[in-house]
Parts: sequence; structure tokens; C-alpha cells
Amino acid sequence: MFEAMVQALGNIASPTIWVWVSVGLIAGLLLGILPGISSLTGLTLFLPFVFRLEPMQALPLMVSMASVGYTAGSITAVLLGIPGEPANAATILDGFPMTQKGEGSRALGAAITASLMGGAVPVFLALAMVWAVMPIIMAVTSMDMVVVIAAGLVVIGVVAKGAMLKGVISGGIGLLISSIGLAPMTGVPRFTFDMPYLYDGLHLSPVAMGLFAVPPMIELALEGGESTLARSGAAAVKGMAGAWEGARDVFRHWWLWARSSFIGYLFGLMPGVGANSAVWVTYGIAKQSSKHPETFGTGNVEGVIAPESANNAKESGALLTTLALGIPGSAGGAIFLAAFIMLGFRPGPSMLTEQLDLSLTILILVALANIIAGAICFPVAPYLASIARVPGRILVPVVFVLIFVAAYASSGQMADIVVLLIFSAVGVAAKRHGYNIPALFLGYILGELFEQYLFLGLQLGGPLFFIRPIPLVIIFLVALFFAYRPLKGAIGSRFGRARTA
Repeated sequence: MFEAMVQALGNIASPTIWVWVSVGLIAGLLLGILPGISSLTGLTLFLPFVFRLEPMQALPLMVSMASVGYTAGSITAVLLGIPGEPANAATILDGFPMTQKGEGSRALGAAITASLMGGAVPVFLALAMVWAVMPIIMAVTSMDMVVVIAAGLVVIGVVAKGAMLKGVISGGIGLLISSIGLAPMTGVPRFTFDMPYLYDGLHLSPVAMGLFAVPPMIELALEGGESTLARSGAAAVKGMAGAWEGARDVFRHWWLWARSSFIGYLFGLMPGVGANSAVWVTYGIAKQSSKHPETFGTGNVEGVIAPESANNAKESGALLTTLALGIPGSAGGAIFLAAFIMLGFRPGPSMLTEQLDLSLTILILVALANIIAGAICFPVAPYLASIARVPGRILVPVVFVLIFVAAYASSGQMADIVVLLIFSAVGVAAKRHGYNIPALFLGYILGELFEQYLFLGLQLGGPLFFIRPIPLVIIFLVALFFAYRPLKGAIGSRFGRARTA
């Protein structure tokens, strides 16, 4: 282990590596800021060039590009209400309202710091637990994954703002939407109406844009042509003061950051679950455990810290799973798997024995890339936050153009524009009638995975497949999670009565 670490540090010290890291950082930041054009797109575009590069050129390029996409994506999520990456959608719920209240630089400072810490620190957790987590990963079966995903779906009731019933209904609608296309296990077409576009289901980008980006812009357009600051009557926090305040918020809520990062890391270890699920689960837990849950969705900085910590932390877990087992923990992990094979490596247990120095080099690069990305983005946060002063009559048309371009660019099909328009109407209607958009989106992104694992679980274990140690522990934790607030209130009131007596 010691010799491998020394060799990994020697690899990191090579000037050539830093040239490729710089290229990857710049590309990842630019792609992450552009809505709908994710870092995954960049990885895919660079994949054909892997053949022409040496391993210590290709891997630093791809690792650094993948590591900073979520950090960059949080910028547009906070300032414009448009997720740079689909996993940044949860950041909109409180980040964009903070911008509307004149706290854009504070929200950016919190988002960038949480992303930096969430991306860098879990890498050391991955290094420390690299052998300890492998038996756990190997022990988790498809029968266990059903309960894991079901637990994520149950969190819908917590994420729901307002009536829990409407949150559950919203999640059910999301599950129904996820069933559009060919059934994952049988190939039977469902709700396709003989349209080839629908065979693969609805694409993620136009759905996310329609639900999260369009409704705030419509509200801004209907409420007049003033800037978000003038409309809210708020005074902006100027200079770096706001950004530093956001950074201090992360350290003040250190337990929230640590818990969200750990949950994101665990979700990364679970093949296929990914950041889209992790951010909503951590957001729901943050709301449930907050002292002021009623302020979530109106500009609570905790609602920015939790998802931004989780989405970057997920990458460490997903990369570890890809390296150690050859099982991609995310879509980006699948691209990495292809790159490893193209470079002549065989991801699997041998990566932790014969190629341990390479694995350590990659994990360390993830941490360094996140630190550098934060150092680049943090100083410019106050200047970016000045977008809140742009009048709505200018901002709204520009943002709408970006939304439509991003939706079309996701697959290059006009049908994506139709999906965008439909889900824009769904988002506006859901918001007006009190239904929960995050719950709907969570049901949509988890539905296909839930169906796959449920099918396998029933085939392998029968109707009582969940009577196993791991599922029972998860069920207990979910029950404890829901009982936390009522128990806390009951205990508090009892002790309060005892003190008055």
C-alpha cells in the first residue's frame, strides 16, 4: 500500500499530467455551465480520442472533466433556475429563491464550497475504506436494491412541501411516467403509441428543464419586467462578503455537509442509482432534520448545501465501484469503464492489487480537481451573482432561448422540444395546485431501476425476498427516519412539562 501511494504521488507530480488536468477542468467547467450539455456529453465526445493518448494523459483528462461538472452546473441552477446537470435540479429549490432575495453570492459561495468539500473529502474516505467496502458491495444483491430504491421513493413524502398525500400522488405520477417506453426486462412497449421516439422513454434533460426551469421564468415574466432584486425588494450582498458568508454556512452546518456527503458516497457505491437519486434523498433528510423545515423551498441555505455535497461525493463511490468491480456506478462510470478497456486495463479486483498505484492516482486526481475547480469558481461568484440585477424583460427571453437550445441539444430531436413544452405545463399546473415537483421527478428517475430490481427480486427470492438482513436494516432506518420528528416533539414536550412542574 505504501509503495503504491508513493508511486501515485509521483504520478501526480508529473507536469504532463497537469497539462491534461487543466484541459479537462476547463472543458468540464464550460460544459457544466451550459444547461443540457453535461460533463457526460464531454466524456463521450473525448472517448474516441482515447486510442491516441497514453493512460497518464487520457485518465487525468477524463477524471478532471467528470469531477467538476456538478460544481459548474450549480452556478446556473442558483442564478437562473436552470440545472447545468440534471443532478443540480434540487439546488434550484432554495438556490434560485436566494438569488431572488438578493443572496445570490451567498448561495453560490455555499454551493461551490459544499461541492468542493463533497468532492474532495470523500475521496480520502474511499482511500481509507477501499478494501473494507468491497465485501459490502459484493453482498448487496438485486433483492436488496429493491428496498434501497423503495426507501428513496418513501422519502417523497418528506420531500413534499405541504400535504404528504400530494407528495405521494406526485411520486406515483412520476413512476407512471417512467414506465413510458420498452419494459426494461421484457421489451414490451408501453404507452409508445407506435412512436419510435418513445421506445427509449422520455429523455431526462427536457423533463428536468420543463419541471424546474420554465415555471420560475413564467412567474418572472408575469410579474413584470423588473429584475429579481427589484421585484423582491431585497438588497444584494456585495463583493466577496456574500460568498464568504455562504462558505461559512457550510462549516456552520458541518454535520449536514458530512451526512449528505456520506449518503452521496454510499449512493455512488450502488450501481445505477447515481447522483440524481442521492441529491433528492439528502434534500429530504435535510428538510426532515432541519430546525426550520417550513423555510425549505423559499431560500434556506441548507437546501443548497445538502444536494451539492451529495452530487460530488457520489463520484468517489461510483469510481471506486467501477475500478474495483468493473461495475459502473453511474453513466459516467460506464464511460470510464469503456476508456479503461480501450487503454488495455481490466477493471476488477486486480485494480486494487496489480494496478493499485493507478487506482490511487485516479482517486487523488478527483480530490485535486474538485479543489482547483472550487478555487477557480469561488472568486468570481459575486460577479456572477450580479445577474440578479438584470431586468426580467431581458433575462426571461435569454433564458428561454437557453432552455430550448439545451433541450434540443440533449439528443438533437424536435420531439424533445414537445416533451419540454408538455412538462413545462405539468410543472406550472403542479406548482399552482400544490403538487410536489421534486417528488414527481424523483419517481420518474427511480422508476425504471425500481422495476428492474423488483423483477429480479421476485424471480430470485419470491414475494418475501425482502426478508433478508440488509433490507430489514434499511426498513428499520426508514421507520426511524419518519419517527424522528414526532419522537423529538413528544420527548421535548414531556421534558418541558417536567421542568414546569
